Amino acid sequence: MTEIILKPELIKGIQKVLTDYEPANQDPILAAQYLSAIVGSIVATSNHPPDQQDEMLKQILDFTKYVYDQQSKGSTPPVDKSQDAFGVWKPDN
Repeated sequence: MTEIILKPELIKGIQKVLTDYEPANQDPILAAQYLSAIVGSIVATSNHPPDQQDEMLKQILDFTKYVYDQQSKGSTPPVDKSQDAFGVWKPDN
C-alpha cells in the first residue's frame, strides 16, 4: 500500500460529508459502517480479478486493524523494517 497521512482535518471532513448525506451518521459507528460499505463496493467494482480483489480487501482489513490498534493504544510502536510493510500511519497529536 501507498504511504498515507491521516490528519484530524481529513477525518472531520469525511464525517461532515457523511453527516450531510445522512444526519444519523453523527453516530461514529454508523459512519464507520458507511465507510466499510464504501470500501467493499470500491474493491468489488474494481477491474481486478476476484482473487486479487480478495487479497486487496484482506490487506485493507489488516491495515484497518493496524490503525485501530495504534489509535487505541495511543502510541506508535517501533517499525520493524525486516517485515513487509503494507502501510504507514502516524497519529497527528
